[in-house]
Amino acid sequence: MRNCRFWIFLLGLLCLPLANLFPGAAALAENSVPEINNPNPGADLWRAVRGHLDTPATTQVTGHDSAVLVNPQGERWMSTRNDQLIPQGGDLLLVVLLIIVGVYAIRGPVKLRSGESGVQVQRHSVNARFVHWLLAALFIVLGITGLLLLFGRPLLIPLIGKSAFGVAASASKEVHNLLGLLFPIALVLMFFNLVRRNLYEKGDLTWFAKGGGMLGKGHASAGKFNGGEKVLFWLTVFLGIGISVTGYILDFPAIASWIVTVCPDFSQYRHVMEYTHIVHGVIAVVFIALVVGHIFLAVFFVRGTLSGMTRGQVDANWAKEHHDRWYTEVQGDSEENRAP
Repeated sequence: MRNCRFWIFLLGLLCLPLANLFPGAAALAENSVPEINNPNPGADLWRAVRGHLDTPATTQVTGHDSAVLVNPQGERWMSTRNDQLIPQGGDLLLVVLLIIVGVYAIRGPVKLRSGESGVQVQRHSVNARFVHWLLAALFIVLGITGLLLLFGRPLLIPLIGKSAFGVAASASKEVHNLLGLLFPIALVLMFFNLVRRNLYEKGDLTWFAKGGGMLGKGHASAGKFNGGEKVLFWLTVFLGIGISVTGYILDFPAIASWIVTVCPDFSQYRHVMEYTHIVHGVIAVVFIALVVGHIFLAVFFVRGTLSGMTRGQVDANWAKEHHDRWYTEVQGDSEENRAP
């Protein structure tokens, strides 16, 4: 019996390839249960939401990216801002302040070896001082409002509450956007007013080698602006250009929309704004750290520097010890004017 079942099973296997030769088998296959084909009615909707359709969808939203409902990079932008820019930017500013306090505590202010002479030398013209303080005033207001917008939420809400912070943040945003339009104008004025004196001169490398007089022996000779001040000037120019360009993009969304049309790497207007916002914030934090160091050097570390930008004059001994080549030049011009 078992042998009979085996031969019947083997015969059935051999007959399977012949099944397709009979019309009845094909008819039977056609009458079998059809394949389930029930497409998801929401598939096209979600492709449109994610911006994957060839034909852009239309919405009731007006303005830029009106046909885009989902920004897939928004979470990455928020994470970069909250988890990297804010904590690391705060750390950088804190480190700069600690370095300043440490240097001042160890080194103390730079004093004149010969003391003040009582003789004043004209250092900066009225035009130069006006441009300097215009740029400084704009930078201070923009820096304070920018820091409030960047760090205010985690720092101020626990102190003043959400309502008060909302008012302060809204006012800071309006002031920041308005005065930001004037900053590049002041930057251009500063550039043309001071660029001639901030080009490289013979002796600048020696000034750097001596650390501005803090390393080695001997006097670190300098012209009207020493090597450090020239570095500050050019960093101000380049950082100012970067922060102005990114600021204008954030102020005028039409620029970001134009960038999308010429740069295929950006698929949405919002992506340009997010990238620009991060770059703007990074430049701002570095710029503020640089200016804080400049204020410390001019006001507290090298005494007598500030008077050149307030009264336009400095003590003659200060000029001899810190900018000897410029002092010699000024004295030569004075002697020529006195000559008959």
